[in-house]
Amino acid sequence: MLRPGELKIAQNAPLAGCSPESAQQYTRWLATHHYENFNVASWLLPKELHQHFYNLYSYCRWADDLGDEVPETQRALELLDWWGDELNACYEGRPSHPVIYRAA
Repeated sequence: MLRPGELKIAQNAPLAGCSPESAQQYTRWLATHHYENFNVASWLLPKELHQHFYNLYSYCRWADDLGDEVPETQRALELLDWWGDELNACYEGRPSHPVIYRAA
């Protein structure tokens, strides 16, 4: 759905259908390297929950960037609709985006 170069955070994303490990590596990277990030997983949070927070943050980060970083309002709205469709696909058991995957 995205055009090449349309969203900066998409440049480092693995391809659709990648392994859960690749998806998690990307969400961990995004949560710790985005220019608007904050400390998502602090030392107060149990270590076993860090990846879950990286995943959630990445979903929210993509939604925010689709709304804020796409200059054309109509195009941003189209992409936000697509993002909602990606989440619905996850609940239907057919996720494709690396940020929205189902762990086995």
